[in-house]
Amino acid sequence: MNKIESYFLQHNKIKFSNVICSQHNKKIILRNPKKAQQAVKKEEKDINKGMESMKEIKNEELKKIYSEVEKCMKCEALCNSRLNVVFGRGDEEPDIVFVGEAPGADEDKQGLPFVGRGGKLLDKWIEKMNINKEKYYIMNALKCRPPENRDPLPEEKANCRDFFVRQLQILNPKIICALGRHGFGNLIDFDLKTPFGKARNKVHYYNNNGKDVPVIATYHPAYILRNQKEEDKVISDLEFMLSELEKVRNK
Repeated sequence: MNKIESYFLQHNKIKFSNVICSQHNKKIILRNPKKAQQAVKKEEKDINKGMESMKEIKNEELKKIYSEVEKCMKCEALCNSRLNVVFGRGDEEPDIVFVGEAPGADEDKQGLPFVGRGGKLLDKWIEKMNINKEKYYIMNALKCRPPENRDPLPEEKANCRDFFVRQLQILNPKIICALGRHGFGNLIDFDLKTPFGKARNKVHYYNNNGKDVPVIATYHPAYILRNQKEEDKVISDLEFMLSELEKVRNK
């Protein structure tokens, strides 16, 4: 069974009558071959997008980690349901790294982080704050989408930890902006039951291969999509991050 067929089985995308195929106690019955064929072509296009994302990686060490991530099967629930691994996008010698939580459906399809509604909001902030004039990179704590976009489990973050640490070591940013509690918790020892707002308006430090890198916490774009009145807080946090970046540069 190929990657496309496995994806349809896992996500119950189609139902069928002519050909029956089963895996993981699931069945697909194809009642509308033409419609299903169109859907398959779309998923093939999405997989090709994911393959293209690797070609965009220039750094050979990052390419090596990407290849390892693509072969990783540590998290059964994630690996069996993913369409693509989601590694990162942006400048590979960044001043700023944005760290999110985990890929969503759009990210899983395209193999790139923050390309859905939340990604468009993040891009809007980056443009509004003129961060687009800086060298920046975007990545997640997890490289695979949790089923139904649920929160990452502690063991899943632990399984992905080595990839995350090595990726940050190669990127070697001057400052890190943590988007949401799980992205922040992958950088700083933080009780996820603590109100996330308490992590804001402070400079935290992540030890990146012996170097203390400032970490600024702000809300995840997905949270702001549900709580738009909090958006001003994110703008304030990004202003704070840029001021701290300037301090790092002047040292």
